[in-house]
Amino acid sequence: MSRLDWDLDFNDNLVKYYPKMKRESRDLADCFCFYLDEEVLDQGAGVMMSDSEHKKLIRKQWKEFKSAMQDGLL
Repeated sequence: MSRLDWDLDFNDNLVKYYPKMKRESRDLADCFCFYLDEEVLDQGAGVMMSDSEHKKLIRKQWKEFKSAMQDGLL
């Protein structure tokens, strides 16, 4: 999937499912948005990244999110 396709799909799904995520666990929803929405989209917005660099950033932030959950931050 290209970076553009991922950004568009991710934003569409976030708009669609964030309210439900927030109702189930506000902290988890906010953490998810921080690591994946803010960090991936914001970091990638001003930088010309290749699709593979963008995928690496997504993987890195996903690991950070999972680590925060495992470490009991949520």
